Amino acid sequence: MVKNMNLSSGIIDNLLNEFSIHEIESAVIQLFLDDNNVSFSKNLLIKEFMENNKNIDDIKVVIKNYCSNFDLKAVERIFELLIPKEDRETNGAFYTPNIIIKYIVDNCITGDETVCDPSCGSGGFLLEATKRIQHLTNKSVIQILENNIFGCDILDYAVKRTKILLTLYALYNSEDTNQIEFNIINENSLLCDWNSIFPNILGQKGIFATKKDLIKGFDVIIGNPPYLRIQDLDLETKHNLIKKWSNINKGNFNIYFTFFYLGYQLLKPKGKLGYITPNNFFTSLSGRKLREWMVNKLEIIMDFKHLKIFQDVSTYTCIVILSKIEKSYFKYKPIEKSIDLNLNNENLSIIYVKDLNNKKWRLLESQDQENIKKIENCGEKLGDLTNIKAGIATLKDKLYFIDGDCEDGEFYYKMFNNISYPIEKEITRSIIKISTVKNENDIKNNTLRIIFPYYSHPKVQIIPEEILIKKYPKCYEYLYAIKNELSKRDKGKKKYESWYAYGRKQGVDTYGLKLLTPTFSKKPRFLLDSDESSLFCNGYAIFEKNGVDLRIIQKILNSIVMDYYINKTSVNIEGGFPCFQKNFIELFSIPNLDDNDRNFLLKEKSNEKIDEFLIKLYDLDIKPLINFQRR
Repeated sequence: MVKNMNLSSGIIDNLLNEFSIHEIESAVIQLFLDDNNVSFSKNLLIKEFMENNKNIDDIKVVIKNYCSNFDLKAVERIFELLIPKEDRETNGAFYTPNIIIKYIVDNCITGDETVCDPSCGSGGFLLEATKRIQHLTNKSVIQILENNIFGCDILDYAVKRTKILLTLYALYNSEDTNQIEFNIINENSLLCDWNSIFPNILGQKGIFATKKDLIKGFDVIIGNPPYLRIQDLDLETKHNLIKKWSNINKGNFNIYFTFFYLGYQLLKPKGKLGYITPNNFFTSLSGRKLREWMVNKLEIIMDFKHLKIFQDVSTYTCIVILSKIEKSYFKYKPIEKSIDLNLNNENLSIIYVKDLNNKKWRLLESQDQENIKKIENCGEKLGDLTNIKAGIATLKDKLYFIDGDCEDGEFYYKMFNNISYPIEKEITRSIIKISTVKNENDIKNNTLRIIFPYYSHPKVQIIPEEILIKKYPKCYEYLYAIKNELSKRDKGKKKYESWYAYGRKQGVDTYGLKLLTPTFSKKPRFLLDSDESSLFCNGYAIFEKNGVDLRIIQKILNSIVMDYYINKTSVNIEGGFPCFQKNFIELFSIPNLDDNDRNFLLKEKSNEKIDEFLIKLYDLDIKPLINFQRR
């Protein structure tokens, strides 16, 4: 095993500064052969790397400082780290932990089956697939490699390293031959002609083109497809992909979406697909087409929520297993504590397709499904009972914000390029930066101001430039000084109603008593702002409507019920910070309260008693969570 996975890109980068890639590859191969007492005499591919010089020995010494028991996972890890940074960014290639690979392989491969990884990287999935088939059959490793294992990668050196990895496994099993006839190709998986490359598997006239071809296809598709936005591809590749794949839509479309479609097409009628991918397609706007297509093909989802699975990239992921046999339900399990836990199929919950809304998937365990239904149907939806609004977005906050403590009787003062500019007080408004306030005292003591170049009544509209010059000449002088900086917003491509207008129109017309919430927060933090004229940013505000009492709403939203609800229905960023955007809180319902209920909530100061009261009122089964959630 690799010692604590201590091999990092920095270590390999240091080696690359002194040695060639071929020398490092040679050292890695020789280390594996030496540490595992593997000998060979025939294989021509491995013979290419059997140089015996001082450089190789020096490299081996460095690597051994970070590895013990140099196994094939160590070989794979170093091969992945040898991928140049630019290729990682361009092709979205990242090392996959073996616990993930093994779970996918074990849940997809059941016997003597054909297996393909359409983005095989350095071969980790194909190696595990080979081991699995070897365990389930009496076939030799070379037989499996030549008849069961198929792969493709856009990087030529990745294909070569996959072949090396699999060859080393054959040698480890004392199987030595001059040349293994691999079925691993160097192509762009999404653009190549799979039928002509593997006609014996897929047929020659297109996948499933005739009745005879219905038996064609791979038994299993597995892998870790690249995570790349279509916007980040070169224009020619983008054009070709859009031309070939009609299901590619606009927005933040990610290439891994298309690998789902490709993999499914390559399967036999009863085949299975297993990928690890980002989990953002559960809720993203760009993922809606994928959700609609996928929903009745799902067999298992293992959701890693906000856990970071990959060392080399900050992406929140899930394992998805699809079946070519359509189903009315699938199995689901959230993994929230540690990837060091053994992945297994114990305690999987059933989610019925009919219960999913493809606008946004809400994936929950069985008891949570019941609780969330109750929370959303106990009374009136928060989005109907109140007005929920987003804060302002200038796109250059630091240029508009003013420290209210820097003032004299007539002006506030703003520094820019070491020059202090006076700003007329009348053209500013108080603003709350929600992410920086922790309690209501912070709101009361807030001194932050913002330049507000708008009329407020009878409706909010930009102050014309000629009037701005005449009425607020000092402020205009400052705005003119920052004009060039303001022009860089939206990469200079958007035209605004005026060059000094905010980057977005949202939030400029907000007035009234309100509850403020940050966009991301460990626990609910709804704070009352009684300044009806103040603006806000970096979060959302809930405004009273039809005489609703925000003090009561505040008690409910800051309770264990909202804490539980948001953790189960929202997205999380690293560290377990759920999102409190409007679309994640608007379906939360406020229960129908009588006078006694309202009086209790207004007067009670104990969080624990309020929690107990609301759990009973909503009729929820979340008692074990009370002590855990009250942080």
